[in-house]
Amino acid sequence: MEMFCVHGWSCIWETWTVNSLETHVLELIGESVDSPDVFADTDAGMAPIRDSINAAIEEISMLTGCGKRNYHIPMKSGYNFYTIDSRQDEVAWPTNIWLMGIGRRLERVEFRWLIEYNPLWMQNTGTPERYCIIGTDILTVHPAPSSDTDILEIEACVVPERYTSDEQRIKLRDDYQWAAVHYAVGEYYAGRGDAIQAKKFHTRYLMKLGIQGLYQETPERVWAYQTQVTQ
Repeated sequence: MEMFCVHGWSCIWETWTVNSLETHVLELIGESVDSPDVFADTDAGMAPIRDSINAAIEEISMLTGCGKRNYHIPMKSGYNFYTIDSRQDEVAWPTNIWLMGIGRRLERVEFRWLIEYNPLWMQNTGTPERYCIIGTDILTVHPAPSSDTDILEIEACVVPERYTSDEQRIKLRDDYQWAAVHYAVGEYYAGRGDAIQAKKFHTRYLMKLGIQGLYQETPERVWAYQTQVTQ
């Protein structure tokens, strides 16, 4: 099995924002922004808050698919397997894959389907019509391209690379910035053993994210008909 790997991507993040999230977290936990007592204004001192914000961004990205990138991979004659080399952000899942030369959107299939379709599918060559994903970064196309002239354009949802310094920009849509702040504040109170405050800010996180319906505070009711027999 031969695999072709190439570097190549273009960014289509919806919003790049300056890191003001740490400031909001400090304000909500009662820390002084100018001269904090607990979290020193250094990379090491702010590491716990940054870890929480990074965890929030990763979870938000996985739940909403808000982080997106485009990757471009040149096709190579006779090659079925390609590696999506993201270099920075981690690919969560592809949303669309196009054959740019003819503007064809490839159909997604399962690997088992290819084997059942044709046990000798790796011997087929022509214009790719379908693809399947192995793991998160290995792409299989069928049939294998018969020439080196075309390019795959891959639209993918990604999990952004973690930031470690206040000089870096945070990759998160404006709509979800306060969700990340409430997530981090909730983790702070949870670490201190304050379950009431932790639950309050976690609830705010879910509301800002718009998924509070997935986490019911009380057991769901099951409604059913009942027949009453009268004498």
